[in-house]
Amino acid sequence: MMRKRHNLLALGLAAAMALTACGGNAAKNSADGGSKAGSADAGSAGAEDSSAQAGKKSKPVSLKLAHTQSTDHPVHKSLEKFAELVKEKTDGEVTVEIFANGVLGDERKYIESLQTGLLDMAKVSVDSMENFEKLYSVFTIPYAFEGMDHGRKFMNSEKMEDFYTSTIDTLDIRGLTWYNSGGRNYYARDKAILSPGDMKGMVMRVQSSQIQIKTIETLGGSATPVDWGELYTALQQGVVDGADNGIVAFADNNLCEVVKHFSFTEHILSPDILLIKNSVYEKLTPEQQKAVKEAAEESTAYHDEIWGAAEQAAIEKSEAAGVTIYRPDLAPFAEALKPLQEELIENEKVAEYMEIINGMK
Repeated sequence: MMRKRHNLLALGLAAAMALTACGGNAAKNSADGGSKAGSADAGSAGAEDSSAQAGKKSKPVSLKLAHTQSTDHPVHKSLEKFAELVKEKTDGEVTVEIFANGVLGDERKYIESLQTGLLDMAKVSVDSMENFEKLYSVFTIPYAFEGMDHGRKFMNSEKMEDFYTSTIDTLDIRGLTWYNSGGRNYYARDKAILSPGDMKGMVMRVQSSQIQIKTIETLGGSATPVDWGELYTALQQGVVDGADNGIVAFADNNLCEVVKHFSFTEHILSPDILLIKNSVYEKLTPEQQKAVKEAAEESTAYHDEIWGAAEQAAIEKSEAAGVTIYRPDLAPFAEALKPLQEELIENEKVAEYMEIINGMK
């Protein structure tokens, strides 16, 4: 029922956006997918003009931000903190309007909408970014990181700026910060995954990621891309046998109702990235840009404070729903996936960053 409401809301928004586009007004065309009341582009342009006029206050800028998680998810709460900080730091000149639950589409659509200007901001996983920028495939290499502490060390390093700016020229998108979403772990409806051999013959849902598909196939399973919003039904109806994700997303989206086996395989570190359309960002005044960047970084610090409790609550919710939690030996999985890791590191650009990551162990 919740998914039907989301679909209806999405259709309603799409219709509203289409009607707005018919107005022929440039500012309204940007508002269709990017902002409200004058749009981010129009508001940002106004901010640019007003910054050139000493003594005049910048015009308000409203940024539309989309993500797929529920309003109970810690990432959503961290994005709310981001919006609160942006408003506070800009004295209300810049505001952020958040659309949760995937009501504006999936993550691939968000990235495309940022390119075309139908969105101003989005939170997506690094797995989705891999399809648009090869450098992000570093994060989808199986067992590239030795755990979350290792991953956090790299994510908080200055090297992440290379990733954030890698899509400016090609996509008109820049990254602002990252959020911990836990490692990706395999789970299945009817079968415990305790060793690589347990994956043989299983049909597993993946995102539209070539590396994720190869990972499943290397372990002996078959991979089927399924939209996040359709995963619950696909598992319930047996279209797929299992999938992989963090425990928080697993429990928050009630997959624990249809899946009974969850294994902490932690085969991929899968942080979330907060994106903004670069041309929108550049139209902000220097003071507003600084405020947005600071708010993003502070929201990540806030996220770190609430994440641990969210993970524990997700484990407890899953177990209460009848899910058995497993912590298998990871060495056999890493060994089985080593040939794939070596194949992926053959890319010179990826190999360079893998050397940096290894140096941070």
